[in-house]
Amino acid sequence: MRSFASSPFVALGLLATAARGTVYTSPSSVSGKTYDFIVVGAGTAGAVVAARLSEISAFKVLLVEAGGTNEGNLLIELPIEAGIASPNQAWNWNYTLKANPNIDNRSLLYPRGLGGGGSSSINYCIWNRGPSDDWNRLSSISGDSGWNWNSITNYYKKVEAWTAPTGGQSIVGDYTPGLAGTSGPIKISLPNHLADTYPKLMNIPNDPGYSSIKYNQDINSGSPLGLGWLPSSTGGGVRSSSYNYLSAAVQARPNLDIVWDTRVVKLTFKTGSTVAVNGVTLQQTSTGPLFNVTASSEVIVSAGAVASPQLLLVSGIGPSAQLNAKGIPVKYSSPNVGANLQDHPWTVNKFSVNTLDTPDTVNENTTVYNQQLTQYETNSSGWLANGMAGAMYFGRTPYSSSNGFTSSTDKSSGAGAPHYELVIGLGFLRVNEPSTPTTGNYMTVGSVLLAPLSVGSVTLNTANIWDQPIIDPGFLSNPADRYIMDSAIQQAKFIGAAPSLSSTVTGLYGDFANTNTAATRLTYMESWLATIWHPVGTAAIGKKGTSDGVVNPDLTVKGVAGLRVVDASVFPYIPNGHTQAPVYAVAERASDLIKAAHGH
Repeated sequence: MRSFASSPFVALGLLATAARGTVYTSPSSVSGKTYDFIVVGAGTAGAVVAARLSEISAFKVLLVEAGGTNEGNLLIELPIEAGIASPNQAWNWNYTLKANPNIDNRSLLYPRGLGGGGSSSINYCIWNRGPSDDWNRLSSISGDSGWNWNSITNYYKKVEAWTAPTGGQSIVGDYTPGLAGTSGPIKISLPNHLADTYPKLMNIPNDPGYSSIKYNQDINSGSPLGLGWLPSSTGGGVRSSSYNYLSAAVQARPNLDIVWDTRVVKLTFKTGSTVAVNGVTLQQTSTGPLFNVTASSEVIVSAGAVASPQLLLVSGIGPSAQLNAKGIPVKYSSPNVGANLQDHPWTVNKFSVNTLDTPDTVNENTTVYNQQLTQYETNSSGWLANGMAGAMYFGRTPYSSSNGFTSSTDKSSGAGAPHYELVIGLGFLRVNEPSTPTTGNYMTVGSVLLAPLSVGSVTLNTANIWDQPIIDPGFLSNPADRYIMDSAIQQAKFIGAAPSLSSTVTGLYGDFANTNTAATRLTYMESWLATIWHPVGTAAIGKKGTSDGVVNPDLTVKGVAGLRVVDASVFPYIPNGHTQAPVYAVAERASDLIKAAHGH
C-alpha cells in the first residue's frame, strides 16, 4: 500500500499540534515529587484515567508514557494507513511471539502501541461494543453488578461522539441513534467513502439460499449476530484515538503533569508488614539514571496486556517460582499474573474483484491517487478517509463433540454472542504476505476466532524490563479452535459466493483458493494464521475474597495496597468482539471507581 506520509497534508496544516501544559520529556523534572496518583501508560486506558482523575482539582496526577505524543504523524492519523502504522515502526513496541508449533512453528510480529493513544493510535479503528452477554458474564463472575451491560452502556455513550460520514451519504437505518453517544471525546462514524460493493454486501440477506444471513441494523446494540455496517473510531476523515482525552485544555490543567519518552521500570513499596505500593522508578534508557516518584494514594498501571504483567513481575508481584528463577525478590505471591493470555487469531482471506472502486486502484494509479488526494484535502472524504473495512458479520458455529466443541467447552459468553466474525473490506490487506500485488483489485474478508479455547501466557525472559517478555497466546493449541476457524473460513467463502456479489467477485486469491476440504483448510490455517492483536486476560478480574484472578472487581490488585490495573489485561475472558471499545468502557468506569474510593 502506498504511504501518504510525504503528501502535502503537513503543509496544509491538516493536523494541528495540541498545546501543552505541564509536560516534560525528562524524568528528572519529576524526580522526588509526590503525586496523589501516578498513571503508567498514556494508551487506550491510561489517557482516559489521567484525564478523568485530573478533572478533580484536588487530585495531583502524574501520567508517564514510554513513547512520544505521536502528534502530527500522518501514518497514525489517516485511517487508510492502518496497515502501515504497524508493525515495525518507532511508535510500536514491536514485540515478537514465541514460535508456535501449531502454525508451522512461525513466530508472529506482535505490535502494541507506543506513545500517545497507545494501541488506539495504530489499530484498524474498528468500533465494536461486543455482545451484552460479555458484560453480563463479567458481572456474574466478579459479583459486581456495575459491570453488567446496562451499566456499561452508559460508559460507552460517555466515550462516543457519533459523527456523520464525510461522504455525505445517509446512514438512516444503518445504526441506532438512541443507543449511541453524541458528545464524548472519541468520534465514531460509518464508512466515509461508500464503495460500490458495500450496498451489494448489505443485500446478501435477500439472496436466494442466504436466509441464514440476517441484516443487523446496529451491531453495537448488544446483539451483534448477523451482517451489518462497521463503525469506526474516526471523525472528519481522521483517526480518533485516546489521545483525544489529552486535549490542549486537559494538558494545561495545573494538577496534571505528563512525562513522555520515559519508562516505569519498577514499582516501589512501603516498608512494613503490609504489601503496599508507594510509587514508581523511572528510566529513559536501559543504561540511564533512575528516578523515583511517590504516589500518596495509588499507582494505576495501564500499560496493556503485555507490559502491565511484565511490570508487576519485575517488581516482585507474581508466581513465586517464576520470580525466584529470575532472582527477583517476591513482594507478593500472585500466581495468576501473566497467565490466562487470550487473543483473537484470524486468517485474512482475499477475493479478486473486477470493480475499480477499491484502495488498490488508488495505490496503483498515480492519477487516481492525485484525485483522491485533492478530494481529501477539499472535504476529508474518499478512500484516504476510510478505514480498512466497512462491514462485519458475526456468527456462531454448531457444536461438534467429535471436535471437542460442546456447550460445556464453549467459551462464548452466551447464546447471543458470536464464536467468530468476518471483517469485510475492500483492497488487499497485507498481513503475512511478503509484498502487496502491484496490479488487480481485491476484497478482503478476515475470519476471526472470537471465543478461543486456547490460552497462553506472558512470562519473563529476564528480570530486566527492557528485555522483551516471552509472549505465547497458544494459538490453536486447543483442537476445538481449529474447528471454529474452519467454519469461519467456510463462511467467508459462502459470503463471497453470494448472488449479490456475482458481478463483482471473480475468484479466490492465493492459497485461499485451495480450501475445499477440511485437510486443505487446516493447511491454509497453519500456513497463514495471524493475530488481530487483541491480547487480554493477564491480570484478570476475580471475585473479591477468592484466589481467582489478579485484581478485585474494583481493579485493585489482590494482596497489594495502593495499586490498581486498568487495561485489557483485566478481562477474565476475551471479549467476543473487538477490544478497543470495551477497554475505553473499563477505563471510564475505573475512573469513577477511583474517584469514589477517594471521596469524589
